[in-house]
Amino acid sequence: MRIFFVSDIHGSVKCFRKLVNAGKFYGADLLIMGGDLAGKQLVPVVARGGVSRAHYNGADFTFETAEEIADFERRVAELGAYTLRTDPEFVGQLAADQELVEQTLRRLILERTEEWVALAADRLGGTGIRLLIGLGNDDFAGMIPYLEHGPVSYAPDGLLDLDGFSLVSLGWSNVTPWHTNRECTEDVLAEKLSVVHESADPSRTIFNIHVPPYDCGLDFAPRLDDSLQIQLEGGQPDMIPVGSTAVADSIAAYQPLLSLHGHIHEGRGQTKNGRTLVVNPGSEYDQGSLLGALIEVRPGKVKRCQLVAG
Repeated sequence: MRIFFVSDIHGSVKCFRKLVNAGKFYGADLLIMGGDLAGKQLVPVVARGGVSRAHYNGADFTFETAEEIADFERRVAELGAYTLRTDPEFVGQLAADQELVEQTLRRLILERTEEWVALAADRLGGTGIRLLIGLGNDDFAGMIPYLEHGPVSYAPDGLLDLDGFSLVSLGWSNVTPWHTNRECTEDVLAEKLSVVHESADPSRTIFNIHVPPYDCGLDFAPRLDDSLQIQLEGGQPDMIPVGSTAVADSIAAYQPLLSLHGHIHEGRGQTKNGRTLVVNPGSEYDQGSLLGALIEVRPGKVKRCQLVAG
């Protein structure tokens, strides 16, 4: 079986389209999106006095025509943000009500997810290529009903039969400084991972766990202070391991054939934990670049793992 695995595309329209096209391009049997499908940024496009304005990534934009707005919306969507055409009154309400911001963002996330899944079902229909989509810590349970359409399926937490292999998915992370939707303590993660013991054959088991194992070399991120500012060491970001000890313990004890992860965008690479190949393709969604891993597996052996970028 040939798998193309990616993670953490965070709302990027360009990356999702590349993911759908990657199946045919790489000759993959199965596409797996390992979590964090949702983006995180809301960009109001505010109409006032015959012109519209927006602020995005530190820059101010002014639009005089509908075509200019549409072009801006397209470019912003490619990099993962969500635009909202609105007026000054609603922007004021957003500024005063964080819950309204979250509700508005979630509505836009669901709209884009529905569009994406319909696109993937249309492009992959009749090809024999499947797309499995898992959740990550920045996703939310309300997305799940939108992830089932033809060759597109949700990869639920737990055990899934996969053409002679067992796929063990877990779309949660350990605690982060951002207090995101799907994170928990290491003890709770360990309890959630107890499902691996239901899979009788490690040589046919693939982990699809959003957070990487602790101190595996694929989980290093900048150390932050209490105000979420990057801390430096010798003038460079001080990189520390931030993966999960529960995931590390589960891999070490169970030794699956393959363990797929995301979450840490800087953690691109592959390594071994005993017999287990551990992979994190990394993420550059905010540049419109799709980072992935092309992997060929057969029972008891990973024949090839190649990190690719598109």
